[in-house]
Order: sequence, then C-alpha cells, then structure tokens
Amino acid sequence: MPDSDSSVDVYEYILDKIDAVPHLEAVILLWNSRPVAWLPEELASRLYLSKEKATEILNDLARQQLVQQVASSPAKYSYLPRNEEQDEWMYKVDVAYRRELVRISTMLHSKTPSSVREFARAFRIKKDREP
Repeated sequence: MPDSDSSVDVYEYILDKIDAVPHLEAVILLWNSRPVAWLPEELASRLYLSKEKATEILNDLARQQLVQQVASSPAKYSYLPRNEEQDEWMYKVDVAYRRELVRISTMLHSKTPSSVREFARAFRIKKDREP
C-alpha cells in the first residue's frame, strides 16, 4: 500500500474531495465495507443522522464519484472503485483519519462552505474546457 510519508497530500485530498465530517465518515464506512451496498437509512443509523441527511450525503459523494447508486429498489449505495489510484487515496484517507481524527475533523469544520466551493468549481470546470 502507499507509504505514509505523504500525509500532507492526504490532507489536500480530503480538503478537495470531502465536504464535511459526515461525508468523510460515510465514504470511509462504504470503503471499509466494500462491496456491500447500503440503504440510506442503514447509513443514517450508523452515522446518527436522519435518512434525508444520509441520502443528501450519499448523493453528494456520488457527484464526487466516490460512491455509486446500485441498481436496486429501494436505492442502495456502495463505494465506487474507479481505479487503483482512488483506492490508494482511500487507503491513505482511512489511515490518516484513524490516526488524526481531531485534526482532520477540525480541518473540515473550518473549511469554506460547500456552496461557495461548488460555485468556484463551476468556474474551474468552465476554465478547463476553454481552448
């Protein structure tokens, strides 16, 4: 697995990909239980959230391409193993969060609100598409 000397990179990855602590805990839970798919209410129960909030978090993570909605009724979600690099990042995130829960939680709590970041991302994507 990846070496642990790249802890600075893992913080940047978390700041870039993860909106809040519940998002981080949800994706880590799905990562650690892969390939099991979860109902939003199951995730809500494990993370002490409402079903609506858990569904919102799962949809946010799906937009970030960290989880996927599994074709089932009712909808279930699982970790999305897009490539080996993402799996390596998730390994690093999991290890870092276990070792530095307070530091990472504090870092995420002090982060710019997601609505502001989404607005900025829209401009970054548009800029990337220009010739």
